[in-house]
Amino acid sequence: MAEPKKENPPEVQDNTDLQPVADKPTESLSDIINTIADRVEPVLKIITTIAERSLKASETDVRFRVHMAKVAVFVVSIIVIAAGILTYVGKLDGSTFGFLLGLIVGYMLTFIRDSIKRSPED
Repeated sequence: MAEPKKENPPEVQDNTDLQPVADKPTESLSDIINTIADRVEPVLKIITTIAERSLKASETDVRFRVHMAKVAVFVVSIIVIAAGILTYVGKLDGSTFGFLLGLIVGYMLTFIRDSIKRSPED
C-alpha cells in the first residue's frame, strides 16, 4: 500500500516588515466614488421596485374602497326604498320608518368618517 504523503506545515512569516495600514497608499477619490456607485445601483433598483409595487397596491386598495362604497349605497338605497313602500302601504309604522332612517344615517356617517380617516394614512 502506498503511504499518504505528509505535508510540511506552512512556514511562519516574520511580521516585522509589514507596514501599518495608514502608511499604505490609498485609492484615489474617483475610484472610491465609482466603487460606491457600483454598489448603490442594486439598492436603488430594489427601492424603485418596492415603490412601484406599493403604488400599484394603493391604487388597487382605492378601487376596492370605491367599489365597496357603491355596494353600500346600493344596499342602503334598497332598504330605504323597501321601508318607504311598506310604510306607504301601511305595513310599517311611521315611527319605525323614522327609527330605520336614523340608523341608516348613523351608519352612513360612520362609514364616511372611517373612509376619510383611513385615506391620509394609506
